[in-house]
Amino acid sequence: MKRSIFALAAILLMSCSQKNQQSALLLSDDIIEEVNFEDIACDIEVFSLNSPYLMKGIEMCYGIDDIIFCISEDHRTIYWVKGNSVISKLDKYGRGHGEYTYVNDFTYDPQDSILFIHTMDNKLMKYQGLNCKFIGECSDFKSVSGIQAINSRTLLANCSVAEDDGLSHAGLYLLDAETGKTGKLVCPMDYSQNYFYEDEFSKYHAGDSIMFIIPGPGEDASVVYMFHGDAASPMLSFRYDDKCRIPESVLIRGNVPVNFLDDPSNHEKLITIIEYSNKESCCNGGFIPVYHNGRIMFWTFTKEPTAILNTIKDNDVKRYLISMPGFGGMVFPTTISGNYYISTFNTSLGIDIDDEDKLTPLGRKIKQEIDSSDGNPVFLKYHIK
Repeated sequence: MKRSIFALAAILLMSCSQKNQQSALLLSDDIIEEVNFEDIACDIEVFSLNSPYLMKGIEMCYGIDDIIFCISEDHRTIYWVKGNSVISKLDKYGRGHGEYTYVNDFTYDPQDSILFIHTMDNKLMKYQGLNCKFIGECSDFKSVSGIQAINSRTLLANCSVAEDDGLSHAGLYLLDAETGKTGKLVCPMDYSQNYFYEDEFSKYHAGDSIMFIIPGPGEDASVVYMFHGDAASPMLSFRYDDKCRIPESVLIRGNVPVNFLDDPSNHEKLITIIEYSNKESCCNGGFIPVYHNGRIMFWTFTKEPTAILNTIKDNDVKRYLISMPGFGGMVFPTTISGNYYISTFNTSLGIDIDDEDKLTPLGRKIKQEIDSSDGNPVFLKYHIK
């Protein structure tokens, strides 16, 4: 029965892929416009984080509703941020009851205030409330590359599942947070789609719905989905220019054998993908999406140029390179809060000052916050006009 279901899913996916190739919007490099941050941003706020704790270096931020979580570079501490203040932290490093040695990934259920921690040894640990009370764990959880809380019992996870046909089926699955059991396959992906899907930067929470972007390497179109309930519906599909697409000869298509990595020839295929994606300026999917007032926005990160904002409304595509005088490189967000983008300073993914003489009044305000922040992250919060 499972084989029939997955065969049907594969046929439907191939059909959708062929349709998407025909109807996908083209994100042409010819329409990319270079703009100044202050000409395209509005509702701008700048603030450094007030914290009762001595904060470690921050590697990544993750926003859901009006709360932002910041994880330390050593993956041991998670700070809860609301407004401009750190209101709590989770720091349970160790090997005892309710402790972990490394946070592999995390997600949050705002309804029941539960913070889920996925560890390197494939445990799912749960902490509740601002005091981060340990409320249990699933010690036999799956190996996942990304999790998103649907409710206190269900997670949407990017993982692979071994089936009766001897193949490993990749995609976004519903997983039981209590037992670790695999539920519904929400969105199937082939090996290359799964490889290029960067879960932590590819989703957007909109109330009780989640928007995510499945990459379309090679000739496939990338697809924006909206997940609600237990199903995902496509919102639009898009493609990049030919020069940004990865050649089909580089990709690994379809589902792979469960023992795929045991074959030395497959290591060569993986090395080919890694070497190509590291060397070439290729585009796959989209990152840090936002859906607001009927407009879909997401970012493209390539080697040259660095960061491109894509906005799409009523099939009208606009693409922007956003710069800020005095700061090196391009302006890009590291997370979202509600429907606001947030760029960070004093973080490993932050933006650095390059030439103080070129700073605008906004740039000088950012520098002032950096200088007085005691090393804590500084947030630049904004909408796109």
